Amino acid sequence: MKTRLNIGVATPNTRLFALYFVSYLFLVFTTFSTSAQDISRGDLDVDFPEFPIVTYCIDPDWLPYEAIRNNQHVGMSADYMRYIGILAEVKFVLVKTRSWEESLRFLNTGQCDVASMLNRSPEREKYLLFTQPYFNDTNVLVSRDEYEFIQGFENIGEQKLGAVSSYRQAEYIANYYPEIDLHLVANESEGLRLLAEGEIDLFIGSLLSMNAKIQKNGYNHLHISGLAGPQDLLAMGVANQNHDLMEKLDAAIEQIPEWLHVEVYKEWNNVKVVNEADYRLIWAIGILFTFLSVIAFWRQRIVSRFNSQLLLKNKQLESLQKELLEKNQSLEFLSMRDPLTLMFNRYFISQRCEQERQLSLRKKTQVCLIVVDIDFFKPVNDNYGHSRGDAVLKEMAARITNTIREMDISARWGGEEFLVLCPDTNKQEAVLLAKRLNKAISQHAFTEVGHLTCSLGVAEYKPDESFVQWFDRGDQALYQAKNSGRDRVVCAE
Repeated sequence: MKTRLNIGVATPNTRLFALYFVSYLFLVFTTFSTSAQDISRGDLDVDFPEFPIVTYCIDPDWLPYEAIRNNQHVGMSADYMRYIGILAEVKFVLVKTRSWEESLRFLNTGQCDVASMLNRSPEREKYLLFTQPYFNDTNVLVSRDEYEFIQGFENIGEQKLGAVSSYRQAEYIANYYPEIDLHLVANESEGLRLLAEGEIDLFIGSLLSMNAKIQKNGYNHLHISGLAGPQDLLAMGVANQNHDLMEKLDAAIEQIPEWLHVEVYKEWNNVKVVNEADYRLIWAIGILFTFLSVIAFWRQRIVSRFNSQLLLKNKQLESLQKELLEKNQSLEFLSMRDPLTLMFNRYFISQRCEQERQLSLRKKTQVCLIVVDIDFFKPVNDNYGHSRGDAVLKEMAARITNTIREMDISARWGGEEFLVLCPDTNKQEAVLLAKRLNKAISQHAFTEVGHLTCSLGVAEYKPDESFVQWFDRGDQALYQAKNSGRDRVVCAE
């Protein structure tokens, strides 16, 4: 008895059971017209009119990674691109193609801006830029049951190996293993068919895709017989040397949280190890077959009542989905905001400062920090109470937000200390902005408290300096302003 790995699809015995089960329940449930797609359908073409449009191509038949089904992009890459599009602030629009070869041709001729998921190769680097990988997978060798385990290309010998002509594996084998008898095919389905019919001896493909297609097509006499290099490092490809778009997508991929990788993998890859030829399951299927035949007529009688209940549940589900979306949006907002002042919080401004620091290194631009601290804030809490102190912090946040430029980003760093990030700004411009802030704050009469002043420290980013070092210089300039009499601006040298 052979043990094989099945990913996200039914085993042969389970598939047989599913066939009987569906056949006898089809009559029972034929009036159930609402499908999962009616309840919740993913669509990358979300209406974000303020975002620039970016066209993209995919492999239309490469599940579970990606595919086009019912004119919709489905698969792992579809889930990732919804998230990446929001982070990169672009509107992805799918260009439907009939094959992966056509997708590559569209990328080469500029009819597509982006490829959603592919490997880097020397040939593709001639017309594509590549982001960092966001999904890794293993390549495997598939053979018929009479072949034993094969480890690596070195042990293939005179056997005929099939590979998809437009995939990276074919280019890799042709370059590094020219002695292998390589047979090129149009797609993975054709390669597995030729392998099943004995036209070739082995076929190479990605682990998840191979398991899905083997089980979907019922190739019970095919199995994974070994691992094959190189590993898939799947990234996004950007056509026409569009460096700005590539950097935006790269920055978005860096922000993908670990939970998203886990959820996408769980959604598309239910991994389990099963044994073939389990005759106990066949007996169980026979018993269940008889039982379902008896109760089928009874089930038909209650289907109309079930339909009305299902419609009601669907409406309730739509309402809950809408409520969940609103709550998720609120949680996302609160995760980036200080709960008292509603300014950006310390975590968010730290991330933005790090991004601007990296951008400054790549593009040789200037960027500055302004550290703001309220003078003599403790007496405010002592004399007027902490509720009045909180009100002063809110007013101070409003004065800072209304005074800085549209391009600047302000945040509450902690306590009575605030931070202003000034992109594309040199220290002379930052000092002028800090003085304008100082004047706006000192001229404002705070409710019940009156006039207050602030001390401000300015620091321009130095190349190869870490964010902590950059901030510390601004903080030291702030304390120089405090020690020099307060209510003034000091620029760090």
